[in-house]
Amino acid sequence: MEITAAYYIGFILIVVILVYVIVVFSKNPNKPTKASFTIPNGTLEEKKIVLDSNLVRTILLGNSDSTILVYVFLQPSDKTPRTDQMPNTLLQIPGVLQFNYGGVNSELVVNTINTANNQTVEERIEIPAIPMQKWIQLGILREGRRFDIMYNNKIIASKRLAYMPVYATASLEMGGSQVRGTFSEGRVYNYRLSLKDVQKELSSTSDTRHKPPTDTSFNIVNPFTMFSCPGGFFCGADARQPKNALQEWQTPYA
Repeated sequence: MEITAAYYIGFILIVVILVYVIVVFSKNPNKPTKASFTIPNGTLEEKKIVLDSNLVRTILLGNSDSTILVYVFLQPSDKTPRTDQMPNTLLQIPGVLQFNYGGVNSELVVNTINTANNQTVEERIEIPAIPMQKWIQLGILREGRRFDIMYNNKIIASKRLAYMPVYATASLEMGGSQVRGTFSEGRVYNYRLSLKDVQKELSSTSDTRHKPPTDTSFNIVNPFTMFSCPGGFFCGADARQPKNALQEWQTPYA
């Protein structure tokens, strides 16, 4: 009887210890929680800080995984460099990474740290040229040392770097003096989105042509508004373009 009682007591103690360990680890305050942050919309003609350095450190560089999603519309112009000129920088975290595009190819340049000698190494990921004059959802998905680059819902470049990215204090910037275009519906995450999540984000924030909602409404001045409307052709006309690109214009000219 004494052996049996000791056996049961030992078994109960083991179960209690296991339950305690599970509860402690599940409530570990150091365990990172999922978080995201919205990037404000804007134009690309000049460099803009869209995420300050504190949020960059906590959202993009604080964990081993992160995601950047943003719609961009690039317009070719005299500002667009020739193939023999330096590429333009579309997006960057100074001292950490930058997304460059040129006439033929694009590239993601990541500054990494060699822990053996504490030296910074510049590693490059070659990317197909980003399309012009159409909306593209640019995605930069990081999982440790692996970076996946996406245009819309397709991975167009993927590489596992030799070292981890530099952990620096810098802001996330969009655009520059040599860039022309628009960016919209940007979000950053402190974890790597799955391909299914990216597809869901794309379908929920854009139309069938991958165009995000943009404020393109405008008003046409009606010369008859200063007088009483005689009930003619211009009466009741609403010449504003609807926000949803899939809707039809409800105007006499439609």
